[in-house]
Amino acid sequence: MSGITAEERLALKTPEASFVHVLQSEFNLSPREAQEVVSTASEMLGLDRPSDQIRPGQVRLVVASLKAPFGPPLSETDRVEITLTVDAGAQDMEVQARQGRESVRRGRILRMLDEGLEQGGVLTEEDLARVLHVTRRTIERDVQVLRAEGHLIQTRGHIKGVGRGQSHKVRIIELWLDREGYDKIARWVHHSPQSIKRYINTFLRIVALHRQGRPVTEMAFLVGASARLVQDYVGVYEQAQSQPHRLEKLEEELERVSGLSVTAKKGVMVA
Repeated sequence: MSGITAEERLALKTPEASFVHVLQSEFNLSPREAQEVVSTASEMLGLDRPSDQIRPGQVRLVVASLKAPFGPPLSETDRVEITLTVDAGAQDMEVQARQGRESVRRGRILRMLDEGLEQGGVLTEEDLARVLHVTRRTIERDVQVLRAEGHLIQTRGHIKGVGRGQSHKVRIIELWLDREGYDKIARWVHHSPQSIKRYINTFLRIVALHRQGRPVTEMAFLVGASARLVQDYVGVYEQAQSQPHRLEKLEEELERVSGLSVTAKKGVMVA
């Protein structure tokens, strides 16, 4: 496959990346525009909702249950089967282009730890090393760097006795409510700006549904998220009620989103 570009190689690997490639090559969209279209389509069509079938870039893993007591060997404790996104396709490629390969791996560590917790499981450093095909020493170095950056790394050895802490998605929303920019947040969590926007859009949809009085299970289904994440986001919303600067930002964004929706319904072209 000589002469093929990195983008073309990526287009062969995942459906999302293939769609991005088509939008760029046949519809002349920029990479950012193409990724926005794919992210919006995934949300509107429910493609991000949990499924019994794993998608390209995902793996299934049996790990210790979050409820399992710390101490007994894993062979003697409660375990759960979870689905992890090892390779997020174009999003990971963008992180690599912006921040380098090590940043991609560290972003994957944060993402998979959150995914495990959302599904009721907690990973060990050995789990991370096996899934990422690196040594445990490499994972230990990455964890040291991430903790130095201010991240809460919730592996099985660290989470014992303290329960479930704050997820990175929650921290992303809080930083955004503090008016931090997409790019700055993305660099901190080793994600792409598009991922940050998607988390924020999901948060805003959950807030809107919560204000309508929808139950957690219904909100989880409608936005394609876990019930645990919905509860976390509702918690952020409720805390913001007593934080004037965050509440102001939230109301501004909800009004903006509502305004765009009304404009679109009237048939006006929205840029």
